[in-house]
Amino acid sequence: MGQEAQKKDLVGYGGGRYEVFKTGGQESIDLWFKWMELHVKEDTEGILALAHDDIVIEAPEATLNGKAELKEWMSTTFTNGDLTVEHRWAVPLRFVNDDGTVNPGDWIVNDYVVNYKTNDGLTIDDSEANVYIVEGKVRYMKIFTFKKETRQTKKVTFSVDLNNSDEVFSSVSVFGSFNNWCASCDYLTDLDNDGIYTGTFDVAVGELQYKFTLDKQKVEEQFEAGAECCKTIGDYTNRVATITEDSELAAVCFNSCTSCK
Repeated sequence: MGQEAQKKDLVGYGGGRYEVFKTGGQESIDLWFKWMELHVKEDTEGILALAHDDIVIEAPEATLNGKAELKEWMSTTFTNGDLTVEHRWAVPLRFVNDDGTVNPGDWIVNDYVVNYKTNDGLTIDDSEANVYIVEGKVRYMKIFTFKKETRQTKKVTFSVDLNNSDEVFSSVSVFGSFNNWCASCDYLTDLDNDGIYTGTFDVAVGELQYKFTLDKQKVEEQFEAGAECCKTIGDYTNRVATITEDSELAAVCFNSCTSCK
């Protein structure tokens, strides 16, 4: 009965056999997310600490062998631009041998989008990856990019007036389609203490959807469908603008389509 129950937990196909995978550990997913977060933070030493000494990364553009090549790639990538990551899904799997023993480590099968901003514009990579994590280190990675798009970017200044807000907060940021809805990436500042927070960021030409948020999305703007400054898609109603050139968007009240004046 125990063997039957265990067999029911096995799925998939590999090595000429069926039922060869079992669910891996959540800790491997957490490590993978941390690995990608460190790339966003451009934390070279943090990434190298999570990399296996003999790490191999196979990507469409190049293959990296070992930490030295990984470090060189990071130096070039982080110097030339900034990136954000949107995780779509990830599943941890462990391979089960014919004799029932389980191989060490987890395979993370996952899908994600990387936005990479440089002086030349914005590159959007829609990719899947097979990542092998063993003993708390990233040992191997095979990246499959099935959609790649490059867009021209413009400088856009965002401004939000918080003089009429009753919220208590320590940070203000803007998040939207231009930064993969990252609430902790693009912060606004109030250097002249007038209650209006501003910031200028690179935004792809075309439609821009965005919102202002406080304390990393602890409090975010909420609009009713049909609001004049917004666009509704499904359950989401966001501010919307069309970007064709360097722009300075008018200052608006938090959670309002109009100014506070």
